[in-house]
Amino acid sequence: MRESLSTELSRLMKQEGISQSGLSRATGVPQPTINRILSQVTQDPRRDSMISIANYFGVPLESLYGSSSAQKSSKKDPKAIEDIFNRILGLSKVERKALFSQVAEKFKED
Repeated sequence: MRESLSTELSRLMKQEGISQSGLSRATGVPQPTINRILSQVTQDPRRDSMISIANYFGVPLESLYGSSSAQKSSKKDPKAIEDIFNRILGLSKVERKALFSQVAEKFKED
């Protein structure tokens, strides 16, 4: 695992003001797994765990593994919106409701 994964996850958690246990409750990823990612003990976290974390923070999965250039490149990709839409379609009704509530709250702050 690259140091950037733990660094990026730590940055996102600090930015959102969320603890390991809070992130665990919000994503369903076990807290010990989050701790092992942050401490660089886990060399290759499960993809579904990383997808849950990326979805929680609203970032592309690739951005957790790389620098901010991964986020910038996804903005240039015309398929990025289609990808997001398809991910949303894959959520349950309850998950979509929670997602849209989070989005509404986030935009209230801006």
